[in-house]
Amino acid sequence: MNLNVDPFLTLWYIPCMTVNVNYPLPTIHLNGTSRDMLLRGEMKVHDALNKVSEALEECEFHGRDYYLQDEVQSSYESYNKAKEERMKHIENLRAFKQYNLEQVMHIRSS
Repeated sequence: MNLNVDPFLTLWYIPCMTVNVNYPLPTIHLNGTSRDMLLRGEMKVHDALNKVSEALEECEFHGRDYYLQDEVQSSYESYNKAKEERMKHIENLRAFKQYNLEQVMHIRSS
């Protein structure tokens, strides 16, 4: 059983939720982009982010591919640096998924 539930899965069951962020969110009005078009665009982003997350999970990342770069092969120095860099980008992806979720929730409740 996967306990890492994607917050997007529960999104469609939330009828109306207020989003509090420190940046402007789009205002739905007659002279602007339609709610449906904004939502459709954000959902495309959502789908693409999920595909990237799935690809990352399936991508092989192992210390055996880095140890030859180290003076002392048992030090894991190169692997640890590569892992730190990868984790930085995974965190950025997670933050962007949160940003996208906030956009979708805001648009759906507008």
